[in-house]
Formats: sequence, C-alpha cells, structure tokens
Amino acid sequence: MYYYVINPAAGKGAINQIQDKLRYRLRELGIEGEFAKTTGPSDATKMAKIAIDKGYSTIVAVGGDGTVNEVVNGITKENVAIGIIPIGTSNLLAQRFGITSWQQACEVLAARRISNYGLIAAGNKYFLSTLTLGFETDLDKQVEATPDTGLGARLGKLFQAHGHAQNFETLECKITIDGQLELTAPLFSLSVTNQKFESPLADNRLLITITDRPSGRQLTSYLWNLVKKDEIHEGITRFGARKVVIETTPPTGLMIDGKLSGRTPIAIRITNKQIRFITEKQIATFKTE
Repeated sequence: MYYYVINPAAGKGAINQIQDKLRYRLRELGIEGEFAKTTGPSDATKMAKIAIDKGYSTIVAVGGDGTVNEVVNGITKENVAIGIIPIGTSNLLAQRFGITSWQQACEVLAARRISNYGLIAAGNKYFLSTLTLGFETDLDKQVEATPDTGLGARLGKLFQAHGHAQNFETLECKITIDGQLELTAPLFSLSVTNQKFESPLADNRLLITITDRPSGRQLTSYLWNLVKKDEIHEGITRFGARKVVIETTPPTGLMIDGKLSGRTPIAIRITNKQIRFITEKQIATFKTE
C-alpha cells in the first residue's frame, strides 16, 4: 500500500482540479492507498513519520519541491521509498527524476524503479537536490511564484528580474572547503547540489557553483536562462567537496529544495544516509566515499 501526503496549497490548490482523476488513475494502476492532507508547515514531515510507524514502505509527496523536502526529513528507515506527484509551483526535483506531469508520475509509481541518493545536511536539516543563496534566492523571494510557464508569464518574470538585478548588492562571502581550502570573494549567486543529479553515474558529492555578476551584455541572457530554469554556462566557477562552510556579510537567507530555510553562516555536508526514490529511469548507484 502507498501512503500519499497531499499538500492542498501546492500549485495554488492544483489538487482540487485533479483529485478525482488522480484517485481513479491510481486505482486503475493498482497503487491506491491512504491519503492524508497537510494543514501547515512541517505537517508532511510528521505525516511521513506516522506512515512509517504504520508500516508503510512507500510514501508519495503530492505537491512541489517544498513538500518533497518535508517528506524527506520525515524518513526514519532506509527501506522506505519516496515517490513524487508534481503539482507544485516549483517541481524541479521531480524534473530531475524525469517526471514532468502528474499523469506520468502515476505510471512511474506503478513501474517502481528505485534509485538511491545520498542526503545532504545543511545545519540540522536534510535536503536532496539544491541549496541556493545570493541573487537567485533573493529573486525567488521578490518575484511572485506562479505555475504558469507560458511565454507571457516568463517575459513578465524576466522584466521583474532585470529590475531586481540592477539593485542587487553582492555579498561578502567566505567559503571553507573540506576544512582546508578557504576562498573569500564578493558573491552574486551560489548553489550547492548533489553532483549525482548532474551526472547520474557519479558519486554522491557536493557540487558548488559560484556565479559572477553578469556584465550588461550578459545580463538578459543570464536572467532568461534563470527564468526558464535552464543551466547557466557563462561566468561560473565550480568545484567538488564533501563539506563546505559558507559565511556571508551580511547574513542572508537560503533556499533549500525550493523552500526558504535557514540563514548563513551554515555548514553543508554530504552524508552517508541514503534515500530511495522512485524515478523515471533506473540509475546505477555508488557508495559514498
């Protein structure tokens, strides 16, 4: 049996439009189960723990990146598998797993292909995919989130982002890598992710990406890629690590798996704790160092 943790606020109430169709499709595929709706922050974490205590071995996050992150933080046993039905404003984690719609997600859940990922610890919280700080995080706080990915919506976001970039002040940042290398520099944007998402056959390891402030010529291209959630290629520096400590002046907020969570200074490390995800494609896994 599957346990479905539903965030009714995700995607501006998107579940209300698909709930009957979703239940019917899950029943058709033979993967219906218990449904539970969150009512506030951290509910998904509590519900995941309750589901495990009840004996469920498959927990499905029905929502966006924030809902998935809460479920991840509620997993207390390594034999539990997590699935995703993406209906949130931000569904980047599902997209990394090759899942782009709720209809496809149902098929993926039924096929039940499992891939293992190493969790990343940021302070006392765990995350799976991406932590950002600097301009990108500040932009997410300022620009209204919307599930609309049409050209008009993207152009509107681009206009807002352009104005915000003109006024954004870089942060003084000190980065300590694996307790040995220390880097101090003005920071425009920084992200930390698991390199396994970039290259599925790679080890679980931190990939730190630092993005320089774009020049006037590069700004529009940079912002357009940011709005489309495409990869940025110009003006970046990348390095790998097992642990990184980030300090900024002034202290700044962090976006973790699409959700505002914590502030600098913060220590981030890859852990030996594995999490099992149901993904579109089977991915070979390796042990962490």
